[in-house]
Amino acid sequence: MARSSADATRLEGAAAAKALHTELDVRRRVTEGAGLVDVFETIGDLGIPLMFKPLTSALGLCLPAPLRGILITTRRGLHIQRFTAAHELGHAVMEHRGSIDLEILERGPLAPSKGRDLQEVAADAFAAEFVLPRWLYRHHIRNQGWSVANDLVNPATVYQLSLRMGASYNATCWGLLSHQILSRGEVDALRKAQVAKLKTALGDEFKPGSSWSDVWRLTEKDNGAQLLGNPDDLIRIELKEAASAGYQWQIESLVGAGFEVLSDSSAVSRDPLHYGGPILRTVIARPPVSGVDELVLRERQPWSPTIEDPSFTLGLALNGPEAGGLSLAERRRRGALT
Repeated sequence: MARSSADATRLEGAAAAKALHTELDVRRRVTEGAGLVDVFETIGDLGIPLMFKPLTSALGLCLPAPLRGILITTRRGLHIQRFTAAHELGHAVMEHRGSIDLEILERGPLAPSKGRDLQEVAADAFAAEFVLPRWLYRHHIRNQGWSVANDLVNPATVYQLSLRMGASYNATCWGLLSHQILSRGEVDALRKAQVAKLKTALGDEFKPGSSWSDVWRLTEKDNGAQLLGNPDDLIRIELKEAASAGYQWQIESLVGAGFEVLSDSSAVSRDPLHYGGPILRTVIARPPVSGVDELVLRERQPWSPTIEDPSFTLGLALNGPEAGGLSLAERRRRGALT
């Protein structure tokens, strides 16, 4: 059976995204770095002007060659900004005519295409493949030790996966389907989950500062990770503690970095459960408004602190949505930020 025009266009968009990944060595940069595709940095790498403005009637627009330029609204969250920027980048890379995009672009892979402009179909496919490639799913699944059969059918796991990939929960679910990691039935079940309830369960009685902010569940598998999120996110850190040997995680560094410690509790670790085994230390904290670049926790015997003690390190970029003007990535490139 011959492919429809829409199917052929989707393949064209996805192929263009894969080609750009290869050209810019995106896979290596992402897997050795923050663990998500930096769309704004990529646009800068290609020399395409990118600006953020408080657009009220559009999510974004792309100016055609020879002008070339991308404009993104500041009135949406970071996930929408990133996906919209990827969509506009698709227009630029595939040399489409100018485009003004008015609606939320995170459509699923089986969304109807009848009557849609094929240029928009191609840009959607480009954005989905560029931001959420199959290799990025595999990277995080492997790093976290998740299994497809047991873990990825759990909405709480997929929510944490979405945070690490810098995408919305819904877009992450659609990617699991389009890359044939999960079946349609499994993805339909995941999409019925209410993300607000997932956040409530993770935060206990504490809530992030706004409805669009998130709750991160971090374990020893996130040591060395770099988080991209919102300044009013909540951070939940769960670390095994060798309490029987007198070791304790020194959370004073959280306070010293400006975090508000909301909860600090310990329980017997059940992974595995054995007498004299490690204790699971769970700390829920609110990041400082002023921001912090790096956080280091050390597990020490209080009477014998040494710099060789085990440590847990996080890179933090909890800046939230781009607020206006040039992107943070472009300002760093130009030396406007230290």
